[in-house]
Amino acid sequence: MGECARRFHGDTLLWAGCHTDLTDTVRGCMVRNRFYLETCAGTGSCPQEGEAASFRADLHELPLANNALDAVVLHHVLEGAEDPRTAIREVARVLAPGGRLLIVSFNPWSLWGVRGVYARFFRDSFSGLRFVSSGRLLDWLTVLGFELQQEVKYLAYELPFTTRNKDAGPWRKVRALFARHGLPLGGVYVISAVKQAAAMRPDWSLSAVRGRKLTPAAYPKLSARIAHLPVRNVRPERIEDPG
Repeated sequence: MGECARRFHGDTLLWAGCHTDLTDTVRGCMVRNRFYLETCAGTGSCPQEGEAASFRADLHELPLANNALDAVVLHHVLEGAEDPRTAIREVARVLAPGGRLLIVSFNPWSLWGVRGVYARFFRDSFSGLRFVSSGRLLDWLTVLGFELQQEVKYLAYELPFTTRNKDAGPWRKVRALFARHGLPLGGVYVISAVKQAAAMRPDWSLSAVRGRKLTPAAYPKLSARIAHLPVRNVRPERIEDPG
């Protein structure tokens, strides 16, 4: 994640989600101003004093103008959004063309996703969260005009609960195998994308020929065309003299 954050550049970066070590993550990026968003749903905790200016707002209705941001980080904030698709559309609105978007979210197709299902029926720290798959999120980003900077990264192949010897036994080998091949079974995935500028299409309107008169084409008359036809060689008839 830190490697992706170093590619940020511009004037304004918005961090939304749960992360307290904000400075260490975006320290190497070339962004002048950093802001922290505390969502109305209560997702995340405010950074330490002096790290970044913070404000409270709803991710579905950001109090920002169009194309106002150069970079946005959504760190485990989509899980608590009421409508993740609307939230992504709102982020695309405030992100300027060429701006970078970094999304970190839980993978529903993993053991952590199984815990999310468990949290629907039993009280758990994941209760109330809604996981969005990376495939669905990529479809939304494509429609909104985003282009992936790199392939989706899958991380956190650990078990979704605490065990005494989590690094011992056969699970350690299985986890190392999954991480080595980057299988889409990690508990967390990372998406890095760039918002593309609006495509400029040529104007094929007929405004250039408006106001001009068409030049009439002259066609020869039928009689003139007949007169120019080649005459066949006809033997003249013999005329007898009546005298």
